[in-house]
Amino acid sequence: MKLFTIAAIAALSITPAVAASIENEQARADYHQARADAARAQMQKEDAQVQAEAAQADAANAQAQANSAQNDAQTLKDAADTRQAQANANQAKAGIAQSQAETAQAQADQAAANRDAALDRAEAARDIARSTY
Repeated sequence: MKLFTIAAIAALSITPAVAASIENEQARADYHQARADAARAQMQKEDAQVQAEAAQADAANAQAQANSAQNDAQTLKDAADTRQAQANANQAKAGIAQSQAETAQAQADQAAANRDAALDRAEAARDIARSTY
């Protein structure tokens, strides 16, 4: 029994040392796990940064394309506006020409009427002259 008591006392005195050793090992394992987690988080951060930079470059390219398309659209709009102004000017010229044509036609009709009247007067005068001879 004396041996059992000595063994029990020895076991009890070893337990705090073993517990401290287990705690130290657990702390080391936790430390290494935390370092691994931090390294993994750093890699994820760097990957996210690379993706963000790529997205930013894509956005810049898309903006440049949008600006180019906007400039092209403005150029086409300006050309269309110019053509519309030219068409309006040509329409006005056509209206003036039509009005001048109508005036000329009216003058031609009046000249034809005057000619017909002059011919009628000449024929009447000839008839008078024939009947008096």
